[in-house]
Amino acid sequence: MPVAIALSGLQIALVAVFAVAAFGIVVALLTDDRDPTTVIAWLLVVILLPFVGVVLYFFIGRNYRRETPLRQRILGEVEAEAAHVLSPVYDSCAQFTTEAEAALQDTSARKLAAMGRRAGGSPIMPATSVELFTSGGEKFEALLADLRGARRHIHLMYLIWERDELTARVTEVLLEKLRQDVEVRILYDFVTSLTFSKSELRLLARSGAQVKACFRRLGEINYRNHMKIALVDGEVVYTGGMNMGQEYIDGGRRFARWRDTHVRLTGPIAAPFAILFAALWRLNGGREELAAGYLPQPGPSRPEGAVPVQVLHSSVATPFKSIRDAFIVALLEARESVWIQTPYFIPDEPLLTAMRTAALAGTDVRLMTVGVPDKRFVLDAAHPYYRQVLESGCRVFQYTAGFLHAKTVTVDGRWCVIGTCNWDIRSLVLHEEVSCAFYDETFARKHAEVFREDLGSCREFTLEDWHALGRGERARDSFLRLFSRLL
Repeated sequence: MPVAIALSGLQIALVAVFAVAAFGIVVALLTDDRDPTTVIAWLLVVILLPFVGVVLYFFIGRNYRRETPLRQRILGEVEAEAAHVLSPVYDSCAQFTTEAEAALQDTSARKLAAMGRRAGGSPIMPATSVELFTSGGEKFEALLADLRGARRHIHLMYLIWERDELTARVTEVLLEKLRQDVEVRILYDFVTSLTFSKSELRLLARSGAQVKACFRRLGEINYRNHMKIALVDGEVVYTGGMNMGQEYIDGGRRFARWRDTHVRLTGPIAAPFAILFAALWRLNGGREELAAGYLPQPGPSRPEGAVPVQVLHSSVATPFKSIRDAFIVALLEARESVWIQTPYFIPDEPLLTAMRTAALAGTDVRLMTVGVPDKRFVLDAAHPYYRQVLESGCRVFQYTAGFLHAKTVTVDGRWCVIGTCNWDIRSLVLHEEVSCAFYDETFARKHAEVFREDLGSCREFTLEDWHALGRGERARDSFLRLFSRLL
């Protein structure tokens, strides 16, 4: 009997603790300055599922911006180091930057370039070469060749680092470079890579590589380092949608094909990526300073044939949602067309309004997204948004030849944005993301042609298709939309 009373007392105490926690969460949400739809979604979770809701909110719901004193100090140090070591690179590009900005004055890209720079992005810089990859096989063969040719250092940063045929090949090359005294650093996302074996990463660490997991502290596990960056000798950089895994080459067991977009850049444009890597490295426990040896060498002031590129970065801790805002500017400034590719479509209200406004104004807005999803509930939650953009005149295409993972925007067929950022709340607001704006008509038209080719593997989703959904399906999708800010 005393045990039963003790347990009953313990139960009462637990209920009291959860009740107080739930009340505190409700007060915090009601006084929060976040998007009201996010606040309402969390209120529903906490009120309808109080015990589960309290736990979920603690881990993934708090409006916990990572502007801690430690983070401010680290980023301040990196910024100071970058200002010192970057000046020769930026100085050598100054004339190129000025001329590139002037060339955009009468184009729909003018405001994006200005906004990107003021929102913390890089100035427009020259890429002495740009290579576009639309398949993992091509991208990783090129990357392996660059890794084999590395002379000084290799810096790799991926959301996902799997353990499979591809990582075995990469590990073999990295072990050989370590034997040649090439510095190897690897960053991967802690939560997203939890399910994959770390045996190869541990082997690399024992062999001299420096390997770190991003955001593994309790208060950070809701955030992701979603960037994919590979840097070789500070001169070559890869970025885009592809993670480190065999499925990005062949689709794995789930998909007939993996359709993605990645780019390889060379020249001074590698410098902003080196800064991003250094910042994330230091934020996750690294101590090494940003040295000039990690950056590209200053080149000619007007490199012949160079492509103007601007790097945009955003995260939960950046003062502006710069990549989300770049998408909004693209939609509202476009004169003819905006063609979008994203695997996930759960936009916030400003982005959704921009899409609808652009389409209503006569812009050819096309959204290409998944027809074969990796997460069914995310696709279902997108259906109510499809209805809203379709009613405004946007066109929606579902890719059916495999899984579409590309994150791209092509504007007027004259300039484009390629990067890591999806059109969903987590990418737009929470994740560490990086994108490149390419202000080059030749490259943009090449990418527009890729979009046209992909249309051949798509099924158009129309308002008639939405109305053809069963009443139960539409009710389910509308219910999921209530929680879309949490997905």
